[in-house]
Amino acid sequence: MHENLLDTSGIAFIGIYLASLLAIGWLANRARKENSLKDYYLAGSSLGSVSLFFTLYATQYSGNTLFAIPGNAYRNGFVGLNVAAAVMFIVVVYFLFAGRLNELAKKHGFVSVGDFITWRYDHKPLLIAVNIIGIITLVSYALGNFKAIGLLMETATGGIIPFAMGIIILGFVMAVYESLGGLRGVIWTDIIQGTLLFLGCILLFFAVLQLGPANGSQALTDGFTKYFSSGFQPASFFSVVFLVGIGAAVYPQAVQRIYIAKDARTLQRSYYALFFMPLLTTVPMILVGVMVADWIPGLDAQQSENVVIFAVGEIAQAYPAVSWLLILYLGAAVAAIMSTIDSALLSLGSTIIKDFWANRDNSREVDLHRASRTTSWVLMAVIATLAIVLPQTIWALMIFKFELLIQIAPAIIIGVRNPTVSSQSVLFGLIVGCAVAVLLKLSGYTSYNISAPLGIHAGLWGLGANLFGVVLWRK
Repeated sequence: MHENLLDTSGIAFIGIYLASLLAIGWLANRARKENSLKDYYLAGSSLGSVSLFFTLYATQYSGNTLFAIPGNAYRNGFVGLNVAAAVMFIVVVYFLFAGRLNELAKKHGFVSVGDFITWRYDHKPLLIAVNIIGIITLVSYALGNFKAIGLLMETATGGIIPFAMGIIILGFVMAVYESLGGLRGVIWTDIIQGTLLFLGCILLFFAVLQLGPANGSQALTDGFTKYFSSGFQPASFFSVVFLVGIGAAVYPQAVQRIYIAKDARTLQRSYYALFFMPLLTTVPMILVGVMVADWIPGLDAQQSENVVIFAVGEIAQAYPAVSWLLILYLGAAVAAIMSTIDSALLSLGSTIIKDFWANRDNSREVDLHRASRTTSWVLMAVIATLAIVLPQTIWALMIFKFELLIQIAPAIIIGVRNPTVSSQSVLFGLIVGCAVAVLLKLSGYTSYNISAPLGIHAGLWGLGANLFGVVLWRK
């Protein structure tokens, strides 16, 4: 493979793509209806099913889809099917509370997750606890993805765009379209980013299947048989399904997208389509990883994270006519990562402005709107700087995020469905759940290792203690 993966035309394509995002931010700014928090953070709160589907899809799938998932499949075979099942389970969890939460958001004008917590419980300590977990999750999520995009740009350009410069350039682009267009700008860019991601996954799978190893189909058959005959571990499999499915459903950015749907029926239509997308996104990337493991063996753990780049590079060298696949893959990867970062930072901004600033300062809506734009720039600058200067161990935060995030699920899901549960019982359960999860982690059990008790993740043990604490307090 060439050291410089992107030639001049490839770099030009990425440049045109980034320029289009800036143009979208400008257009989204022109389309705003008012200078308000609702318009900036919720795009007017009247999104249709098609736009809602694209923003949910683009936000739900990050750079992990194109790097970590095929890399894991390369090393461990079909074990990654638990991630595909988990992403489908997210939609099942949505159906437990999203419709009702959308109705409440429309009635009471929720902007942030904290707005629901305040309305439902009116308990400051619980609001602070939920926001702390949300902030830790969003910051770690953005940091990890910023590092990923810096490494991607450096690798793709053969060092022409260094790690730090890649983060600065893409951070600047995101800050522009996010500060100009708010969530409306993010949603419009999600349509482009989601389309690139979908096309990238499907076309890459067929390219590897048809142009890659001659025995690709046989490698899939053998790997599938081996996994379900000797490698399938039910406890570990369903532990991932429940941990990710429940945790991702209460991501702050996911909750905000429940708010912005036009109505509950719009949510349902979007969720029905979203349910099947892992079969067209996650699963193809797992299959690519399995096929390439048989085709290009011997990659170490770090190299396997770039297994798709190796595979597409080999195909492009053998078949120059399809070298555009490499550009498409890198474009899809940039799009997937950017759609994750911008959504996370916009949700983080809404928490800061709505839950900490607006509630303490009786500022006018126009002043809060202006502060929101400034916050977008500040957060982007701070997180980008941290991603550049902090050591690579920051990736450990990404592994831990679901263990904590899942602990706020009772406050949201039970709070929506059960009007009698008290703020004190929910707070007690949350504290107990976080304590159990953290203690298990510190005891030496690892988040994605079968050495976890009975193969079940620390976060799920914490959630069980959390729910027991809620019931115990009520009694």
